[in-house]
Amino acid sequence: MPSMTLAQLADTLNRKARSGNHAIARLPELRKQYLHKKQLPADLFTRTTIFDKDDKYFFHHGGRDEMQFNVGEEWVNNRIVTRYGLCFSLEPSRSLTNPVHDLKPFQQRFNQCLAVHPAWFKGFKQWYYRHGNRSVNQAAQPLNGDWFLHGNFICLGGIINKSLTALNDQDLQKILAAFDRLLPIYEYVVLQKKPLPVIRIFTRLTSNENNWELPSPHRWKKSNQGKKNIPFENQYGFGHEEWLLNNRYNVGGYQYGYIRGIQHAKAGTDAFAEVHFYTVRKEKTANLVYHVGTIRNLEIIKHDPAAQEIIKPVIDRFRADMIEEILQINGDRKGMDDHPFTAVARFKLQDVDFPDEPVYQPEFDLKTFKRFQPYEFEGDFADVFEEELPGDSTEFIAGKATQTSVYNKKNRDASITVEKLHTEIVECLEQHLLPGYSVSRDNLSIEIMRFHGNIADVVTLDRKKSISIYEIKTSASGRRNIRDAIAQLLDYAAHAGTLKVKILVVVSPSWLNALELAFLKHLQDSLAYKLEYYCYDKNRSPKFILQG
Repeated sequence: MPSMTLAQLADTLNRKARSGNHAIARLPELRKQYLHKKQLPADLFTRTTIFDKDDKYFFHHGGRDEMQFNVGEEWVNNRIVTRYGLCFSLEPSRSLTNPVHDLKPFQQRFNQCLAVHPAWFKGFKQWYYRHGNRSVNQAAQPLNGDWFLHGNFICLGGIINKSLTALNDQDLQKILAAFDRLLPIYEYVVLQKKPLPVIRIFTRLTSNENNWELPSPHRWKKSNQGKKNIPFENQYGFGHEEWLLNNRYNVGGYQYGYIRGIQHAKAGTDAFAEVHFYTVRKEKTANLVYHVGTIRNLEIIKHDPAAQEIIKPVIDRFRADMIEEILQINGDRKGMDDHPFTAVARFKLQDVDFPDEPVYQPEFDLKTFKRFQPYEFEGDFADVFEEELPGDSTEFIAGKATQTSVYNKKNRDASITVEKLHTEIVECLEQHLLPGYSVSRDNLSIEIMRFHGNIADVVTLDRKKSISIYEIKTSASGRRNIRDAIAQLLDYAAHAGTLKVKILVVVSPSWLNALELAFLKHLQDSLAYKLEYYCYDKNRSPKFILQG
């Protein structure tokens, strides 16, 4: 990037903030909304707050009388560097004749914010200038004692070891990313947005096999449409919640989406500290309940005009894509036509904690809770859900699952045929491994063993601390089955803890052709683990043929 003047640098940050959908780009809009400013420029930085003389710096429009987003040059160890951060200037001015007194409410809010949300301050340094002397960089701390004094300049942020005019694109992105992270502190201190309440709820989420990024197939009937006692996905073949984590709807640092339980939240509630989700999957004749995960600091925006103004153009832009995605799973687009997609909540992706696999909840009484209603709870999480924390498997666990989790089968077709084929192969593999391996001999594990939270199909204990792991794939393509299985097998092996992995085994109903055998051979020669491929043929005896 060629050398730029301060004005050009400020303009470039303005432009990159907008084009990159940075949260900080919303600052003028937020100040207008919360500070009741009728007219404000759309840009963060304007010519009136750029100073390019002996001291070189600029700050956001309106920042002189409050806490300011500031970029400027400093001398550190006899070297010019660039500072960036959220700053207080306690120098008096025409509009701020007694800054210590006038900014005291912000000082108090800053200290309160640090106490309530210490995680927001992690990764930033804090320092001050007093009478031309710079303090050392310190961890974030309350603005007491020597900090909040007449004439001081205080900064919470970071340093780039370059002058302003030497900054490049990567440096500017670093500044904007820091501003995005500092924005919640500004909102708390200056805008005095209400801190998120401590309300914790749990609610049901539509089942999905694509990580809630794209819809997956559901059983549905046209005759169900319009019946209030039938879930939406069983009326139209999809649910609006199935795009909840789709990156298309991430704007300005927030993920926007629809959550039916939030749609039904009681009037007057504008946020939840924690939302725990469960989902229901019908397997055979039973409705099985799973804990999906948690979203923290979730904001309700269904009646927020400013937030809707941000996300509605994005929803409109991708409407055709959503309809195409519904048709791809044989859903009924009428569900989207009659019930248009809207965003009722937003949150930040760093506040999402969805484990790789939802956790089965055998004791959850589904009849107790109305479908998709939000329920507040206090106390221990374990009072509502059984928690199975992911971790490295350090001990072999023999046994056989009493039910099959659909969530540990990545990229699976949702059809009944595929589910039956997978179960069939598991049952036949159990027989094939006899008499050397069996549950009764405590050296066979069928859909029990977890590796960092992920369940392996079959694991055998070959000798003490030595295991083999089998992963079953059911597509018609041998190459696809190898590709999909190997990713999971390597993940399991990497999280085997103290267990030594002897063999990784791909099990598939597809007979490998010459090209696929060459692909398998290349993997066998490249991997640190021994790799085998079993072809399953129910019409042969034995039913499993070792290929390659």
